[in-house]
Amino acid sequence: MDQVDTTRLRPTFTVPLALPRSEAVAAIRAAFVRRHGLSGRWRGKGRWAELHVPESERRLWSPYLSVRVDEEANGSSIFGRFAPSPAVWTFFIFLYSAVVFLIVFSATFAYVQIVSGTAAWALWAVWIGVPFLALLHVISWVGKRLGRYQMIRLKAEIEDVLLDLEDAVR
Repeated sequence: MDQVDTTRLRPTFTVPLALPRSEAVAAIRAAFVRRHGLSGRWRGKGRWAELHVPESERRLWSPYLSVRVDEEANGSSIFGRFAPSPAVWTFFIFLYSAVVFLIVFSATFAYVQIVSGTAAWALWAVWIGVPFLALLHVISWVGKRLGRYQMIRLKAEIEDVLLDLEDAVR
């Protein structure tokens, strides 16, 4: 299996399986149930499952692993994606959207001020907004770096689950 690329915003990985999707889903669910260390840390429905870090280790920056089983021409594959908690993800998207809206609105307003021959005081919001976007990006990068070892742990746990399906992994 390939390693987790922690440089991506939402790292992903794919593992091909020789089993058909329905059998792979059943086998993976059974493996999750057999592993007592994962008790209460995963939930799934249909071909989807989520794996979380233990409650005692969860922090604001803690990731979770979303896994789905896809149908392939000669079997199936597991697609995994790491992401922050939905509340953190929504908050960052809200902040990014609000700052971008402020920048676009201020730039438009400043353009109107320049064209009308008045002082373009609205440009201050642009000069504040752009560094704020950079700061948001740095904060998200730091959070991802803090959660790196938890991502590696979650990937190792899913690899352990797949060891139960060793003959199905190509």
